[in-house]
Amino acid sequence: MSGTGVREFGIEASAVAVPDLSGMSRAERITALRSRMSAMGAAAPQLVENPASAPVEYFDKENILAAPDSVSQFLPGGGLPRRALSQITELPLLVVAFLAHVTAQGGHAAVIGWKELAFAGVIDLGGVCENIIAIPDPGTEPLNVAAVLCEGLDLVVYKGPEISLSPTRARPLLAKLRKGSAALLMVGTRVSSPALVMEAETSNYLGIGQGRGRIRGVELKFRAMPKGQPPRSGLVTISRAEDAALLNTTPTLRVVP
Repeated sequence: MSGTGVREFGIEASAVAVPDLSGMSRAERITALRSRMSAMGAAAPQLVENPASAPVEYFDKENILAAPDSVSQFLPGGGLPRRALSQITELPLLVVAFLAHVTAQGGHAAVIGWKELAFAGVIDLGGVCENIIAIPDPGTEPLNVAAVLCEGLDLVVYKGPEISLSPTRARPLLAKLRKGSAALLMVGTRVSSPALVMEAETSNYLGIGQGRGRIRGVELKFRAMPKGQPPRSGLVTISRAEDAALLNTTPTLRVVP
């Protein structure tokens, strides 16, 4: 999308007189503020009497983007929460597995800011590269690019610098995310309260015997930390479908004279 205009989002506010709210009940204050926003031409948000009574259901089964079978058992609802941000370790194989699974099911995805990601792995794992929008250089406002794409895709992968976003910087992105239907996977860049954190590291290469064989799968130590729920961890294996059936077989050794 380098060289292509991407619309920015923001709110232009002007100084507006606010009515005196002292002496009003909470319900009266909400009514007064709604009326004031309507007069300003702004859409009045749905305010509730007690926000704590309406928690966000990140892992409602109807609000889940299905994950690869290898990791779904560790994720609440079996996948990634839509309209929410998840963080994941910078492990290309695991991210490629998510991309392959989503696109193989007919979904559409985007990868932002990850020039080195090998999309050939998506094809190896049965995915459809034609369903992926690759934006290696998102320009000076990469979060804006991610926000726009979150409105119309199923999965958006954003790779950014190793920094923590302040709540102020993250707020516009999260607002756009809630309006769409995408699950956002963030690599590198962190936010203060993600819906899900996934960590993984390579523990073994499968398919190699003593003196022969080839890599048919990769074993990962995987750990999922969903917001508000206990962590879940275990070993997962990522491999091509044609190799999976061969992983449990022992290579036959032969003597070489």
